[in-house]
Amino acid sequence: MMTETLLTLNALALLLRLLNSPSPGISGSLLFEEFPAVAGELVSGLFLKPTGCLGYLTDGHQGFADLVWCPEIRRHRYFSVSAGWVEVSAERINRYMVDVVVLLTWLQGLFGIGAHHRITSLIPDRFWHLGSARFHGCLTHVYFVRSLDSTERLLTFMSALEREASRAPAIVVCSSSRLPERMGLPRDMALEPLVSLMSRSHEHCFLDDLSIRALLRGASVAMSEEGGIGLSFTSDYRRVYWNGESYALTKKQSAVMEALHREGGRAHKDLLRASADTEEELHRIMRNKIQGKWAPHPLWNTLIVNEGNGYYHLNVG
Repeated sequence: MMTETLLTLNALALLLRLLNSPSPGISGSLLFEEFPAVAGELVSGLFLKPTGCLGYLTDGHQGFADLVWCPEIRRHRYFSVSAGWVEVSAERINRYMVDVVVLLTWLQGLFGIGAHHRITSLIPDRFWHLGSARFHGCLTHVYFVRSLDSTERLLTFMSALEREASRAPAIVVCSSSRLPERMGLPRDMALEPLVSLMSRSHEHCFLDDLSIRALLRGASVAMSEEGGIGLSFTSDYRRVYWNGESYALTKKQSAVMEALHREGGRAHKDLLRASADTEEELHRIMRNKIQGKWAPHPLWNTLIVNEGNGYYHLNVG
């Protein structure tokens, strides 16, 4: 899935760093002097927009220098004790702010969300619904949230997310890599840092397919009921939540499920039988007695699939 505007990973890193700060802005002098490799990219791509001029600049170790307009050269300049009058380019004296609308529109393209989806603000300037896209056959809603670095922000976010529970399954991408622990997300919703979903094999931003697959099978929540998309488990694996349905497992069945999940969704039958501490064949383990008759468990040959040569995998798309 590609977005029309290519953005380098370094440029995205600076954008997210600014978004995680109290004020998502940066002076032109700092932008062009400290981040020259991405400054032009972000300004020309309209991710950063000028929002007025600074009144002064730092003059090395000599402190702050006031800017004055010189009509003869039609530029701002300041006086330095060591260098005299120093001309300053317009780019250096501008203050740039992150254009959140441009970033959100870019994120829609990154996730392959159609242009017909209208971006909806759920918490002003902090939490947005971007729309929905299909990943590996699973229609998934996508959200974006700024840093959840305070209790107040977290509580407001959780309240808004609860109201969105009907839109599961959903991926909520966060501008920050530091996420709160044990949040109790609504079922079939996952919260992930945006940077963790980026492919590391490209200079530019592309979604990492393996990371998306991991979210769809609930790999980020292997030990809890929290979050996960499409597939999640209780801590003892005695209950499975898959595509909006709940399934109970016996002790042996839960051991098979836990082993499959811990092996990344694929394992040999010998390992699975050993995990269940039995010599029974898997098809016998994965059956229930209903009204006096044995019947295959609903997850057998639907979620747990035989791929041949003694291997089984979790069929999560």
